[in-house]
Amino acid sequence: MKRIALLSCALAGFIACSQNDPPPAPTKPAAPKPAPQKPDAAATTPTKDGGADARLGMMERHAIWLAKKQADEKLAKELAEAENKRLLQFDKSKLPKHLALMAFEKKLRDELDATAEKLKGKPDAAKEMEKVVNKQRKAVEAQAKILRAMDPTGGNSNIGTDHDVTLNALATDYPAALIEAFAGDEKPIQEMRAELDKRQKKMETWLAEAKATKK
Repeated sequence: MKRIALLSCALAGFIACSQNDPPPAPTKPAAPKPAPQKPDAAATTPTKDGGADARLGMMERHAIWLAKKQADEKLAKELAEAENKRLLQFDKSKLPKHLALMAFEKKLRDELDATAEKLKGKPDAAKEMEKVVNKQRKAVEAQAKILRAMDPTGGNSNIGTDHDVTLNALATDYPAALIEAFAGDEKPIQEMRAELDKRQKKMETWLAEAKATKK
């Protein structure tokens, strides 16, 4: 009995102590995590020029694009003007040779036309025209050699190609077109004359400009 009484007293004391203990402090709830922010659409939109601030508005981006476009056009114009001046200076230095080539080309063309006029209607017209062409072949080759010597590397004369095309045409295609005209087909020689007239006009205009160019 005594033991039970002691246990009862001890239990009563424990309960009393427990009732006297202060209640535990309430636990604070964890602070909510901030919601992830969406990226600014203007900051992630790439600009057309690739180098301007992506946050710029449409008007600012257009102004940057326009300024770049104008700068590129100005540079292209300056480069074209510099190249044109270089070509003019080169052809000015070769003016006598250019004029001599043009004189040869004109003379040969006139001779071929005159020969075709004389042979028109003759049964052996084509054969006789071929003889004339063969006689002129060495002279054409000599002029082509002079042309190559003027500009060995190419790209320095603005009318070098026009000389080359004209000489080759007078040596082959032009007389061939005259022979076709003997048979009644005038279209080839009309096309050849239009092409050579265009190139001759270009050369004359260019050389006049080169002659007037200051060094």
